[in-house]
Amino acid sequence: MKEFLLYVRFAIDYALNNKTLSHIKQFIRWYKDKKSGDTTLNRRSPWMTYDAVDFLSATCRPGMSVFEWGSGGSTLFFASRCKQVHTVEHDPDWKDFLNKKIEELDLKNVSIQEIAGKPIADFNERDYRNPDDFVSKDKKSAGLSFEDYVKAIDTFPEEYFDLVVVDGRVRNCCVKRAIPHVKKGGYLIVDNTDRSYYLAPFPELQDPSKWKKTEFQGPVFFQHAFSKTSFFKKA
Repeated sequence: MKEFLLYVRFAIDYALNNKTLSHIKQFIRWYKDKKSGDTTLNRRSPWMTYDAVDFLSATCRPGMSVFEWGSGGSTLFFASRCKQVHTVEHDPDWKDFLNKKIEELDLKNVSIQEIAGKPIADFNERDYRNPDDFVSKDKKSAGLSFEDYVKAIDTFPEEYFDLVVVDGRVRNCCVKRAIPHVKKGGYLIVDNTDRSYYLAPFPELQDPSKWKKTEFQGPVFFQHAFSKTSFFKKA
């Protein structure tokens, strides 16, 4: 009953604020998953809204190249469906744990690059909303710059990737760096875009002549809070 009431609370809140009821249909799926004891890692699933995961399942193809900031179930998901997956992870312990999973599953098409934040002296002078400042508002990341983490994608040519997934640190900074690296016809995917500052600096993503936007709002595996995942297909 507690889970049901929490779901109803968030469902009503989302309906009022986002003028959509599309997430209601996912209640049974969310409820069963909440009781399952599973994780996104053993499910090999992205930790995104259910509709976003379904959209990705229909979109991924064996010949695709993927770049992602932030590793986890999504890394295993893409590795089982796409040609190659390049992942950047800021947490060394999580990277080591995930690497063991990749070895156990004998996945040969995944590379994980560990790039932690670096201490900087002018952290308090920077703004997490500025995509050129490379800092996070997360308390655990205080005092750190994620510039090297963000710029890891620059080792690849422009318009190289079929999918670029932004689901880690300093996401607005990653979005800016990702845009030129998405192929025509490819997707830029940004999770948790209910945090408006992720996309606010990029009006070009709202231009239908340049990008086709598809968004999915609603429940997320094993979470009570609802979220939004945004897909931008490059024209």
